[in-house]
Amino acid sequence: MSKRKLTGPAQGKRRHVKIYEFKNGDVILDVSTGALSDRSGEAVDLRPQTRDVLRLLAENPGQTVGKEVFAQEVWGGRQVGSDSLVQCIAEIRAALGDEGRAILQTVPRKGYRLILFETSQDRTQGQTGPFRQLVILGSGLAVVLCVAFVWIAWPKQDPGPEVVAVLPLADLSAAPHKGYLSDAVSEGIITELARFPQFKVIARTSSFQFRDGARDIREIGDVLSADYLVEGSQQFDGDNLRVTIQLIDAHDGHHLYADQFDRGIEDLFLIQDEIVRQVASVLGQAIMDDLPRRAASRDVDSRLRGMQARQIMTQFNHENWTRAMALEQTSLREEPQSPWGYIGVALMLVNGSFQGWTDPEIDALAEAAGLARKALRIAPGNYMSHYTLARVVSAQGDNREALIHYQRAAELNPSDSIVLIAMSEPLIFTGQTDRAIEVLLAAKAVDPLHGDWLRWQLGAAYWQKGDCEKGLEEMKAMTNPPIPSRKSLAALYICLGRLEEARKEMAEFMGARPNHDLTSEIRFAPSTWKPEGMAKRWLSAMADAGMPARQD
Repeated sequence: MSKRKLTGPAQGKRRHVKIYEFKNGDVILDVSTGALSDRSGEAVDLRPQTRDVLRLLAENPGQTVGKEVFAQEVWGGRQVGSDSLVQCIAEIRAALGDEGRAILQTVPRKGYRLILFETSQDRTQGQTGPFRQLVILGSGLAVVLCVAFVWIAWPKQDPGPEVVAVLPLADLSAAPHKGYLSDAVSEGIITELARFPQFKVIARTSSFQFRDGARDIREIGDVLSADYLVEGSQQFDGDNLRVTIQLIDAHDGHHLYADQFDRGIEDLFLIQDEIVRQVASVLGQAIMDDLPRRAASRDVDSRLRGMQARQIMTQFNHENWTRAMALEQTSLREEPQSPWGYIGVALMLVNGSFQGWTDPEIDALAEAAGLARKALRIAPGNYMSHYTLARVVSAQGDNREALIHYQRAAELNPSDSIVLIAMSEPLIFTGQTDRAIEVLLAAKAVDPLHGDWLRWQLGAAYWQKGDCEKGLEEMKAMTNPPIPSRKSLAALYICLGRLEEARKEMAEFMGARPNHDLTSEIRFAPSTWKPEGMAKRWLSAMADAGMPARQD
């Protein structure tokens, strides 16, 4: 936006003195001074710079005011950090009671704009008293015209909260401690920031793809559509942990904040909390008072074992499953008051039961359910407790309870795309196809570099919806299609009448699963699949694609 279009405070061109009333904050704005007062006339205390920022916005209602304009008009062209403006914006929102950012909106990569729907008047006309945000006019026609004006003239797009991406911390530890912490600190920061609606936090599955740090910060910000990046390093010597952290404006690479933490390993969670508080403070968000109290230090050991187990399972085979299970069982024995051992063993049992690695004499899913419910009793505010129970009961066929816990897990940590992708499966089986697609698109939004599982689930949802062209488009974008996904591809080709291609996909699947047949496929297509007839449609597609009725 050209600066000449603005009537900033330095120009002083004001013919009218306007007053606006904000009902959310119960305050009144005098545009001539940028001053706020309550209904009794008492001044609302604002710093001079904050008052000038508000005045500049109010003199240009509905227009996007860029950061460079604020620098020129409020700070006289002096070089100031972006955090100075961000703090002013936060103070204004707090004074206006604008928690939802409906009045003072952030326009990503551009600046800020103030939306004023209030009526205004010129004080020189002798009129007094505050004016209501919504004026009821005597004429019904006038009301219609007023509503039409607002609908046409005012911006409608809510830019949403700032987007933060937390990059994996570089591990500077010396052997043998290198890798011991894995991504514990980074993941903890992601999880805690994601609890608050004031931030949109990029999923670790996307942000952790920039592990080597070889790309420019601004390029990473563009790829992830992030406004801010958190990066740094960690160093562990066996007893003590040093964490350095930087918060960076992703648009211009400017460092907004840096700090260093030196603590014992038992203070891992406290370090995470302090980093989250400081990041939020710099971004102008006074939201951190309700961070949960942390568990005892021994909980750290269980959490780290769980992360080591997950690292082992990146190479998915029976030997690694046995090693990872042993780590999780150690936590369950040694830290029975921590939820992490119960969570870890339950998830391992679910994976093992699917692969046939659990003891056939034991109902592995029933055991997993008991462990997951124990974790939930210990830590009802831990999103992983809900996610684990959802995984287990979904495997048991209870999609309704699974959805309850997936939803709660997503509320507690909306940046974990894995939760959202997993939630889509019971949504599909219960016939909530549109909701499944909505959830998967939400996962896409927080996980811009999403992997094949998300594309696979979208393909399945679009197949169920009957939009098979779109489903095929999603699945053909997979980089390394898992063997079971070949069945979904075959179903999509059958839906589109492309029989030869469907049979090619089924041949790929049967080559890897030679003992599979329609009888065993019935376990995947339960009779309770909604809407009615969907299971029959799936099995018919499998048969048409060449899956045998029964193996000899």
